[in-house]
Amino acid sequence: MNESAEASGLLQLGWQSFRHLETASIEPRAGINVIHGRNAAGKTSLLEAIHFLARSKSFLTHRVSRVIQTGASEATVWGKVDADRSVHRLGVRHGNGETRVRLNGRDVTVLSEAAWLIPLQVINTEAQRLLTDGPAVRRAFLNWGVFHVEHHYRDDWRRYQRALRQRNAALRHGDRRLAAAWEPEMAAAGEAVDRRRRRFLDELVPRALAMAAAWLPGIDLDWQFRAGWRGGYAFADVLAGARERELAQGFGLYGPHRADIRFTADGIDASGHLSRGQQKLLVAALKMALIEYWGKASTQCPILLIDDLPAELDAPHRQDLTQRLEQSMAQIFLTAIDADQLPSFHEAAWFHVEHGQVSQGPRGV
Repeated sequence: MNESAEASGLLQLGWQSFRHLETASIEPRAGINVIHGRNAAGKTSLLEAIHFLARSKSFLTHRVSRVIQTGASEATVWGKVDADRSVHRLGVRHGNGETRVRLNGRDVTVLSEAAWLIPLQVINTEAQRLLTDGPAVRRAFLNWGVFHVEHHYRDDWRRYQRALRQRNAALRHGDRRLAAAWEPEMAAAGEAVDRRRRRFLDELVPRALAMAAAWLPGIDLDWQFRAGWRGGYAFADVLAGARERELAQGFGLYGPHRADIRFTADGIDASGHLSRGQQKLLVAALKMALIEYWGKASTQCPILLIDDLPAELDAPHRQDLTQRLEQSMAQIFLTAIDADQLPSFHEAAWFHVEHGQVSQGPRGV
């Protein structure tokens, strides 16, 4: 039985002193939630509050302090989350340069302890950056993707990162013996991380490219995963062979922390061959495929945030995506300036935002 089908996701969302939003709370529905209102009304801030609750950070800025309302000393978002056959109380507060997370009445020191509750993806005007930005962006997408379906991935990744830090410290100090001593642990954890990543990608990417091919007819789409070291070689052998060069550099040059996923269109890197609009369609397919995969493989209800759907997709693609959204087991939050530009949903909750005030009502009200 698919346990995620029984989870409803976000049951309640509340906020205080967050961006331009007036203090309030809402009760989203399990399926599609539409947030509409004029430009600068606060629609994106509402999506940002959900992201802040799920990840303890913003998807708009690296400076978390910017979520704090002008004149306030801290911002708080709280909610109730139905996941893993239980209802969990989650709260995130940022102020005085610190972020505090509480889960079910206790402080959380490792953010991943709370992040597992809400598998989350965002589609917005910057979505194409998954293709155009550096490998770190794609590794983050990969890590979050595996994290929510491979229960031991977090432990393997932590083991690898610890061994990497220790070996890098030895490399910086020119300590060959200590660097070599950390290599077996680093190799074992790195190989485990790589296996889980490959298993995940083999499930996800073909589905995503099949979806994208329907949206981008006539374009030959393909992909390649780069593990972070030369293929066909055991990672332990690569570490031993590179040790002298890495001692000169002062840090490790190979491993899962250097991994990347590259997408091609007609044999050319997709970031250079596809138009901006085509890039967005490819990324939308990747993220939608991930949401669908999470819905089938995870014990939590995935959440998809779509900022200004009419601006991101034309009418035929909006209609196709709408059908997929309604068939998915995800909880959807999408914004639009004009509700009339949206396709008809069989069932949805409608929220209107005006001057930072959020109210619930029938469509377009």
